[in-house]
Amino acid sequence: MSEVAPSTDADPGTTARRSSSGYANYVFWVMFSINFLNYLDRNVLAGAATTVAHELGFGVDGIGYISSAFLVVYTLGTVPLGIWADRAQRKNVVAFCIAVWSVATALTALATNFTTLFLSRMVLGIGEAGYFPAGTALMSDYFNREKRSRIMSWWSCGQLVGILFGFAIGGELAGLYIGSWRLAFIFTGIPGLILALLAWKLREPRRNQADEETFSLASNEVGTRDNVEEVPHVVVPRNVLSQFGTLLRIKTLVVLIAMQVFAFFVLSVNLVYLPTYLQQKDSFGFSSAKAGLFSGAIIVLAGMAGTILGGYMADWLNRRHQGARVLVCGIGFLLGAPAFAVSVTSHNLFVFTLFFIITALLLTVYSGPSTAATQDVVPSVLRASSVAISLLIAHLLGDAFAPSLVGFLAKSFDPTHGAHFTNNVAGHDLSTALLFTCTPALVIAGLIGIFGARWMKADVAAAEQADKLAREQR
Repeated sequence: MSEVAPSTDADPGTTARRSSSGYANYVFWVMFSINFLNYLDRNVLAGAATTVAHELGFGVDGIGYISSAFLVVYTLGTVPLGIWADRAQRKNVVAFCIAVWSVATALTALATNFTTLFLSRMVLGIGEAGYFPAGTALMSDYFNREKRSRIMSWWSCGQLVGILFGFAIGGELAGLYIGSWRLAFIFTGIPGLILALLAWKLREPRRNQADEETFSLASNEVGTRDNVEEVPHVVVPRNVLSQFGTLLRIKTLVVLIAMQVFAFFVLSVNLVYLPTYLQQKDSFGFSSAKAGLFSGAIIVLAGMAGTILGGYMADWLNRRHQGARVLVCGIGFLLGAPAFAVSVTSHNLFVFTLFFIITALLLTVYSGPSTAATQDVVPSVLRASSVAISLLIAHLLGDAFAPSLVGFLAKSFDPTHGAHFTNNVAGHDLSTALLFTCTPALVIAGLIGIFGARWMKADVAAAEQADKLAREQR
């Protein structure tokens, strides 16, 4: 036991900050676990897709249609649920969504044909739609702007680990015996109800709490006037349509959305089709278990490196150039285009693995910085809505129909119109479809990010000014 008596002069403010920081870390780990489960549930089907398609009697294009069923509902659901999150306690929205998607995942085990599987994935989309807008806003009120990219990057690592386990569990259980893939959905659906309870019990932070605790009103005032000559005046409307109109007048937010339209296309189709591609005899002929584990390991190891690197790099560069969080995203996508083209055109396993690792690393650099930038450039009361409108447009124009398009193209490139996939020789068809769609999409995403980074400085100052005015009116 220490013989030094505790000081009676301890600063109560310091003690409160330490307590607040400790609870923020607890919230982070709860949200990390939820993010992990979110992507595990979402990607179990990708790991088992080839086996499920053969058993339920649909083709490579059917895999795309089922993935799009989830994405379309997920995309459309983000707006009402995001608006709800800006008007209610975010923790309750998160808890509700986890419960819905967990039940939907477990019920997927009862699918008996293409239609019932299609419907179960639609319900999954409803559950997952509200979690990310509400969760992002919640996290942004626990962690301030200075370290937000790093926190969001570490949070994003949860989804990468979830992808690994989703691919691995789906692939492994699908290869045991006929119908064994159903076990994967039962085992992964149930734990969500526990996390829903933990989310419901979280403390709801005050809007903009972390930034207000870090920066005084005076320092915000000085920083705004020193850094930006003229700050646009942002008025936060109560009407939903006017609210979205206000958000879409923020140039950096529009840049982020446009960049993500093309980036989401690429990320989505590769998550859906990578295990299936690896199982084709004219590509690498992996078993379902090996394909799930191999693709998941690449995405996790390279993706975690890229995600963490992107977050720290963006926060470091942000001290010197306020558009760094957008710039880093653009550079990653642009450099990822040639690496991706080499990987999908190679039939050598070593070359494919090396260049796909490079691609995964570069493509995941965007995760933390783009999420943080979306929160930085909007007033704190619109943070969940900004994520919702971003997801709506980026998913709807980007990846909602992307798996369907790539599946349709792959089947079109097959002169037998489906026999290649039935006989597990659709590798060339898939690689051609991926090459023709994903490579130009990455180039466009990269250029948008690089040229659009210049507006972020003024947009951050405008958001800070709106928050300052809101505090004065309390």
